[in-house]
Amino acid sequence: MGVKNRHSADRERRMMKQMTQTYQGAVFFDADGTLIDGPAGVFSPTPKTCAAILRLQAQNILTVLATGRSECYILPGLQRFDCYITANGAHAECGGAVIHDRAIAPDALRDLTAYLDGAKINYVLETPALCYCKDLKERYFQGMMQKYGFPEENFLPLPSLDGLKINKLMVMYDAMDKRDRFLYDFGGLYDITDQPGNQACDVGQKGVSKGLGVEKVLAYFHIPREKAYAFGDADNDYDMLAAVGTGVAMGRHTKRLEEAAAFVTGTVQEDGVDTALRKLHLI
Repeated sequence: MGVKNRHSADRERRMMKQMTQTYQGAVFFDADGTLIDGPAGVFSPTPKTCAAILRLQAQNILTVLATGRSECYILPGLQRFDCYITANGAHAECGGAVIHDRAIAPDALRDLTAYLDGAKINYVLETPALCYCKDLKERYFQGMMQKYGFPEENFLPLPSLDGLKINKLMVMYDAMDKRDRFLYDFGGLYDITDQPGNQACDVGQKGVSKGLGVEKVLAYFHIPREKAYAFGDADNDYDMLAAVGTGVAMGRHTKRLEEAAAFVTGTVQEDGVDTALRKLHLI
């Protein structure tokens, strides 16, 4: 059986399981900086982290990947969860069933991309199935492709905007003054979140965050907030940690995250997820 067929079969099994199962709780995991570390060459969770996720699932605890990535560039090593919140909370899918999806309005998208084109700022438009890049050869975009292992086949040249349902944008800038001007002009209209370590930011609708995705998933499975936990490392994880009963910040994290975290655990390489789950007596 091919890799793609195995993933399809696994997803079908998860869907059948979710139709009949009552979960005892839920744990939400950010991807980059929490489960993997692309800049350090870690593109799959460590063996201890994988074993911890399996133990959660064996105890009827819902495991959820909550990532800024869209579904089409989630790496194979991360395709082990019961449920997926993607595009910084704009889309949520469980066992193949879409339970939440928010797209940017077509007129707003045209205005936004026209501004970026005029400012000569490169960008990616993201859907669950494919991503579309204004300039595939631009050096900052290419650097991110290599640093984070983005699958090239899922990033295509930008077509006409007609008919596209875009969950969020990823914007790459070659000068800080471009970023500052963009934030000044559009910060009141969109949630714009810098990506740590990159000359890039995520651009999504106001009020759409990983926290909203968490709320949708908890409501869908009737899991109370106090039985929900979340792990993250960056500013786009803040709302997610604030939306659960217990939030955990990874060993390397942004300062703001400490406001929503109950405690700090180790890094990806230090098996921080496994350590924290044991401290919480979840495994």
